Amino acid sequence: MSKPKNKLPDLANRIVASMVFCYVLFWLAACNSKPPSDEQLKQQAAETTQQVKKGAQQTAADAKVAAANAERKVNDIAAGVKQGLNTNGKPAAMQVNINSATEEQLAGLSGITPARAHRIVRGRPYDTSQELVSKGILTKEQYDRISTQIVAQ
Repeated sequence: MSKPKNKLPDLANRIVASMVFCYVLFWLAACNSKPPSDEQLKQQAAETTQQVKKGAQQTAADAKVAAANAERKVNDIAAGVKQGLNTNGKPAAMQVNINSATEEQLAGLSGITPARAHRIVRGRPYDTSQELVSKGILTKEQYDRISTQIVAQ
């Protein structure tokens, strides 16, 4: 007498075999898909080129801003060096424009009282800073003390 066969393992083998067969069919279908057409390749290339162009334009704009900032800094440094050279060995100080400075700014100069600062403002405009002496607002000695600190612009 032969033993009756257990049909459960046979059924599992058939299910696994069917699954493998389906997987192979899907894999073959994916491998046999059509390659992109020439038109699709052109479109992809155009889109990529457009993205690269936008990136290059942004980089160029950033470079212009950086160059402008660098130029401004170089100009500021050059102006500082020039001002330092024009002080004849004295510490560089900001020059006060006698035609636009406030009375408080003028009174901050060595030997200039608030009353003298008021007289300087009343005597405007000045073509040169020496006019402070010629108009009798400052003495020659007072002018000599502040001459490197003032301009008439």
